[in-house]
Amino acid sequence: MRAVVTETNELFGCTVGELYKETGGKPNRRETLPHEVQQAYMVNETLSAYELERMEGSIGGESQDEVNDQINAVVREQSKQTRRWLPW
Repeated sequence: MRAVVTETNELFGCTVGELYKETGGKPNRRETLPHEVQQAYMVNETLSAYELERMEGSIGGESQDEVNDQINAVVREQSKQTRRWLPW
């Protein structure tokens, strides 16, 4: 869930709740968001997944929190790059 919060903030500059409210989407139902928003999520999640797959074996830590922090960092960086391609 934390990665989605990070992704939303980086891609759209708002919280998940604000995104749904401002676009008229129904909470927790991504299919109700505007098509462009859904596409942005899909592109970013695909690119983030490829990056995480590329890093397989190098992500690790002493605890699940440390692993989650590393995943969140990858999602944050990829989201920043993806946002540069978006029209907003």
